[in-house]
Order: sequence, then C-alpha cells, then structure tokens
Amino acid sequence: MKRNDWWGMLCSFWLAQRDRPREFGVWDCWQAAGESVLVMTGIDHRQAFSRYSSLDEGLKILADRGGAVRILNELFGASKHAAYARRGDILLCDLGEGPAACICFGLRAKTVSEKGTVDIRTLDASAAWTVA
Repeated sequence: MKRNDWWGMLCSFWLAQRDRPREFGVWDCWQAAGESVLVMTGIDHRQAFSRYSSLDEGLKILADRGGAVRILNELFGASKHAAYARRGDILLCDLGEGPAACICFGLRAKTVSEKGTVDIRTLDASAAWTVA
C-alpha cells in the first residue's frame, strides 16, 4: 500500500537524482524503479534479485527469471495498457538496450538510460503495472 505522502516523496526522490549518471546495478532503470517503489510503499523488491554490475549481467537476471513481463506480473499483478497508467505506476519501455522499467508521472515517465535520468512519453511504453 502506498504511503499517504507518496507523491511528494516520489517527486523529491527523482528531483534529487536528476543529474545522477547511470551505473548498472546501482542506478539504472531497474534500480530506479525499485527504489521508487520503496519510496512509495516502503517495500524493497530488489532484495529478491541477484546483484549485477553490467547491462549483460542485468539482462541475464531478467532472462533467467522468465523476462521482465513475468517478473513484473509476479510482483504487481496483471499488466494493463500504458494508456491506463497512473502516476506512480511502473511502465515497461524499450530504449534500445533491452526492457527498461520506468515510473509514470502522468503524460511523461522517468527512467534511467545511458544519458542519465530521462523523460519519455507514457504512451510509448508497451505495458504498465499498478503500484498499489
């Protein structure tokens, strides 16, 4: 369940990270999404996953667990179309390096890429999951 002040906490969290460079396994799209869920709910799902320090290691973890969609379905329930995403939901998009997790901020979503923190259009995501 989301904390009462989750929206302000999430906005403050991402604002503080805006200039942070990507570092696989520390600050990348999946770590950012996991930390965002922690900020919103107090639950850290990242503890259930192996540590990694490269894109290839991260992609192998996703593949070994059945893929990004399966993992997100197990953690957050059935996916929905990105058009139904609400603020704080997790989105799945493709930035050209494999499946990328994003956090919905309304019409835009935030994620981490080779350029650091970036915004994408929410409707460019392939699916969404509710973070309750």
